[in-house]
Amino acid sequence: MGYWSIAAVALRRFGTSYGGSHRAIFADGKFLLARSLRPPVGWSRIVLAGAANRYRAAASLRNLQQRLSRSQPKIPLFQRLSFVMRKYRFSRTELSRAFGIDMATLGTGSAGTGFSFGKVAPGVTSEPHRHDEIEAFVVLSGVGKVRTDLRQIPVKAGDVVLFHPFEAHVLCNDGDEDLDFVDVYWRDGKAALEAAAQVAAPRTPIFVFSTPPTPNGDLHLGHLSGPYFGADVYTRFLRMNGAEAYHLTGSDDHQSYVATRADDQSTPAKVARHYADEIIATLALLDCEVHSFLSTLGDDAYAEFQATCFRTLLSSPAVDLRQSRALFDAVTGDYLYEPDVSGLCPDCGSSTSGNICEKCGAPNLCHDLGAVRARHSAEAPVVGSVRRPELALDRCYDDIDRHLRASGAPARILDLFARVRQRGDFSVPITHPSDWGLPAEGLPGQRIWVWPEMAFGFLYNIQALAGLLGRDWNAAMPSNDWQIVHFFGFDNSFYHALLYPALYAEVFSHWTPRIRYHVNEFYLLDGQKFSTSRAHAVWGKEVLGLKTVDAVRLHLGLTRPEGERTNFTLNALRRTENEVFKGTWLKWLDALHRQIKQDFGGCVPDAGDWGPADRAFFARIEIHRAAMERAYSDDGFSVRRAAAQACDFVRDCLIYRQAQDYEAARRLYPARTRTSLALQATAAAILAQTLAPLMPRFASMLARGIGVSTEKWPASVRRLPPGTIFDIGPVLGFYAKSDNPKAFAPSES
Repeated sequence: MGYWSIAAVALRRFGTSYGGSHRAIFADGKFLLARSLRPPVGWSRIVLAGAANRYRAAASLRNLQQRLSRSQPKIPLFQRLSFVMRKYRFSRTELSRAFGIDMATLGTGSAGTGFSFGKVAPGVTSEPHRHDEIEAFVVLSGVGKVRTDLRQIPVKAGDVVLFHPFEAHVLCNDGDEDLDFVDVYWRDGKAALEAAAQVAAPRTPIFVFSTPPTPNGDLHLGHLSGPYFGADVYTRFLRMNGAEAYHLTGSDDHQSYVATRADDQSTPAKVARHYADEIIATLALLDCEVHSFLSTLGDDAYAEFQATCFRTLLSSPAVDLRQSRALFDAVTGDYLYEPDVSGLCPDCGSSTSGNICEKCGAPNLCHDLGAVRARHSAEAPVVGSVRRPELALDRCYDDIDRHLRASGAPARILDLFARVRQRGDFSVPITHPSDWGLPAEGLPGQRIWVWPEMAFGFLYNIQALAGLLGRDWNAAMPSNDWQIVHFFGFDNSFYHALLYPALYAEVFSHWTPRIRYHVNEFYLLDGQKFSTSRAHAVWGKEVLGLKTVDAVRLHLGLTRPEGERTNFTLNALRRTENEVFKGTWLKWLDALHRQIKQDFGGCVPDAGDWGPADRAFFARIEIHRAAMERAYSDDGFSVRRAAAQACDFVRDCLIYRQAQDYEAARRLYPARTRTSLALQATAAAILAQTLAPLMPRFASMLARGIGVSTEKWPASVRRLPPGTIFDIGPVLGFYAKSDNPKAFAPSES
């Protein structure tokens, strides 16, 4: 089960020795279970071992510790006894809510150990949570299940379940009587740091979604820097680690913005098909690997699946058919929503379009906008009403809250949810009067709103991928084994992280979705938001080419808007290409290539004498490998950190080389020179492997010249065997000149 696995200790493993015990004895901040008679019903004492119990407690401690050490040798669970008699009682009238269940704090032990009494009522599940303490549940009565990120196990009276730091866990009572337990917890700083540093083994299958782009235009760098680049890097790293991971996206064909683009040209369907093809081509130019790109126009099976989900949703007790307020154009009488209307956000006061605020992420209902204006008319819209089905989101708040806690959602999303909850009653329309989109069955003239459609479209895309792979994944029966990861801009947070979990709970009651969220902020162009409608953009096709894609990906990584808005200029991209990629990276690799070719016939020499600087540099290679692993992993995922780390490492390599590059010393101390070159060749190999998710084309070409593979993530640093062919001349020649003059030409920006 691995280090610090759950259920590390369970009393039933020890059979007759401990099976009937309900008394917990604490020793120097740690706990053990001593043999005793079964206590009477309602017993509620926790007894700490005192001097009178010294020998019996110590013998039991040694017995249990020996059993533990055989199965979990790395857990320093018990230390020497500290004998101070204490007694604690609690009153059931003093129970208070904590983590969704009833808890009562009992006190602390001599080494900072805390212990509490907990009661889980029948049918109740505690809220999922993580913390830095080691924790143990001692089940006193009742039956239930304990669930973590990795597995679920049944528990009953007499069981003890141990959790390592940061292991998410919930306790569920699926019996007919209260499940009572004692909660014991203590801090171990070393164990917490070790757990935080570990990279969790991914569960499979993993479906990584970049939010489907709206086919009302091609992709610009504002689009590419966020969901698509991030999802590609993330998926590549997972696959290098042996995970069954797939990157999925598609064309958001039924968006109202597609119909808006078609106002003066062609039809919405033709616009959607044209730009979907352009989007696919741009993603390919970015070296963005997509395993399933879903275009929905003309897919009858997709339309039927959406209709089935819609019918189920209409039967939900959280959905009501209401006559509610709406906006209409004062001149044409047209129903207004999304791009048809603009005004001031009711939450933050910023300028926004209908239905969502790009700045604060809060939803609006259009009629609640301040200083509202219609797109086609200069006059203020008219407030009227329309009969349409609406999801009472306030009835779903508990489901959303549980989901966000289990998902480990970013604080930015938690803040958005907290602000939405403050509204109290809040209903979201799931259809709109329109002539573009999937028909809403039973509601003439209305279409299924594209955002609920997208929620179920993700599941259909998994099924479409299954058809390509010969798998049996079924959109109508989503599995609890699926791990879904969403990449999107913050302005889509309400839909992805709040609305979609609510919709899933209403349509698929059997399914508990496991979803992780990676959110990016806006990427600015010369200080202003990229905009397709205003043509304020640098399009992907303008800067991407076979020889420029790596420099573009590196620059997008260095400036990716993670946690804050960042700015793009063409001059900055040109500096990254000329000063960083060519001026530092290729400069170091070229000098290394020339010296190995000149002095050792193009083969990596064996190391000779090691100086202090050599040993430090060797350690630095491993530090780089581990830092890149952390930057790519789910818990600490950051493309920007990975790109910055790669640049720091190459600068270190260049500085190390320059510090060793003295001609007279090379002649007199050749053994030191061999060590330096062997270490630099190893550094180049590790650079290629760790760059594979970030810059796959460059990494692959560099790796081929050194004879290493980028198919698998390096688990550790190993020196290249002496005699390894080191010929990176082809990769150096390939990147010598740019094939896209516009990308790096001087500009005024």
